[in-house]
Amino acid sequence: MIELALGDLETASVTQLQQWAEQAASQQDWSTALQLIELAAWQEPENSAIVRCWGDWLAAAGQVEEAIAAYQAALESQPGCPQAIAAWAAVLNDQGRFAEAIALLDQASEQTTDLWHHRTVALQSLGDWPKALTSCDRALQLDPMMAEAQFLRSKLRLGLGDWSQGWPEYESRLLVFPELCNRLPSFGRPLWQGEDLTDKTLLIWGEQGYGDQIQFARYLSVLRDRWPETPLLLLVSEPLAALFQQLAIANLQVATQFTFEVEPAYDFHLPLLSLPERLGATAETIPLAQGYLPRSPQSGSSKLKINPHQLQVGFVWQAGETSDRRYQWRQADKSVSLEYFLQLRLKLEDCQFWSLQLGSASQALQQNPDWADCDLSDQIHSFTDTAALLSQLDLLITVDTAIAHLAGALGVPVWVLLPKVADWRWGNTGTTTPWYQSMQLYRQEIAGDWRSVFDQLQRDLEQALGRLRPC
Repeated sequence: MIELALGDLETASVTQLQQWAEQAASQQDWSTALQLIELAAWQEPENSAIVRCWGDWLAAAGQVEEAIAAYQAALESQPGCPQAIAAWAAVLNDQGRFAEAIALLDQASEQTTDLWHHRTVALQSLGDWPKALTSCDRALQLDPMMAEAQFLRSKLRLGLGDWSQGWPEYESRLLVFPELCNRLPSFGRPLWQGEDLTDKTLLIWGEQGYGDQIQFARYLSVLRDRWPETPLLLLVSEPLAALFQQLAIANLQVATQFTFEVEPAYDFHLPLLSLPERLGATAETIPLAQGYLPRSPQSGSSKLKINPHQLQVGFVWQAGETSDRRYQWRQADKSVSLEYFLQLRLKLEDCQFWSLQLGSASQALQQNPDWADCDLSDQIHSFTDTAALLSQLDLLITVDTAIAHLAGALGVPVWVLLPKVADWRWGNTGTTTPWYQSMQLYRQEIAGDWRSVFDQLQRDLEQALGRLRPC
């Protein structure tokens, strides 16, 4: 943290103030950086670059409305400035204010790569994927090496069913996310590019969220079919290790962060979500959609006290929590109010509801004494615990989060509640998915409208009671 005397500030030039501010910003000392850049802006209020920088740091510090005010000031001194508009649009997109971002982008004096990219983000998030794809193409025409645009286009292509181009371009994520690109050299072995694995050993490492790892573990079976004798080593997040040890894959070792009994030797490595590209996956040949994890109810604390005359229904209403401001709006967009499930329970007396919600959201059940006996969060310490509980249920109703993938991998009937614009893997239309045969999708017709979704869900549940209830 830099220390400056009052005299230094009074005599400093704009250039000196900028240098000090940049030094403070590099240390994420936003308070000091903002004070210094504000002084510089007061000295040169018409300097659009300084005011834009002020806005960028306000946004980084979480002061969104103040950042927008700074960008407005920058545009007043330089109308149509592409850099100011791009920065402002990025903030709006991070806030989920996509229509505002598009209206702003239309004011630019010229269209740059960044502007096309931000337009793509907004269009994708509003559900206009074909137009978003066109916008992304324009961005990449101007800068073919822009990894963020490549990654965004890959998800658009995958969501629209173009797997032949989507999966190869999905490799661009290895350039976008530091946690991936920084990890690549640590393995000391080359990435597997699809070579013959006879007499070789392949290490595969889990990436992204728990749900992603569960969803794409199925491709290990394709790998095993092609090279039956090849040893496979799988590194996954610790909560998933015991679950994946149940995969029926011969010659597969599962561990977390190299906790194998013996330090393994291997010839190649590969991130898990690169398997579809290496194996030539198509939307028509998704393996093991009927389920690939064993359903094995356990005794003891995970044994539910069920009413045999009622349908056993699990539910989850909130997606995983994140501290990253860029994704908080998306998590909120995917989540629903607990009140919807409270009302559903009151209307469906033939159903016995069980909450599998984890995290701070589960505390909301304690505010309603009638729900205290259905909260299973204290029984869940790992994914194997969750799997054991799911195996005792007739149905899971959940928002788009990891447990949806777990239920699908177990072959447990699962109804997934999706926002108006869902993740690429669910596409933009339809009530079924080729990923899981036991899964049914419930989509918002209007953004933010969960009421109509639950009305349809209730009607379907009432009709399905006889069909789903065990004999």
